[in-house]
Amino acid sequence: MKIALGRNIRCIRKQSGYSQARLAELARTSQSWICRIERGNENPSLASVTRIAGALQVDVLDLLRAPAGEAA
Repeated sequence: MKIALGRNIRCIRKQSGYSQARLAELARTSQSWICRIERGNENPSLASVTRIAGALQVDVLDLLRAPAGEAA
């Protein structure tokens, strides 16, 4: 789940044209925390995922879904 979450955040962040630093600013967290989440090294709280989803203007479920072709 952590890896799928990180991949989804990275993919949506890049599609949105945001750097990790800009996403961190919008989500009220640090760039290093975003980096660790994207690499699958951290397990963020639901509150953190909600803030990131809000910053990316997507639904929380969009961040939690396994990419197509991958088991959840």
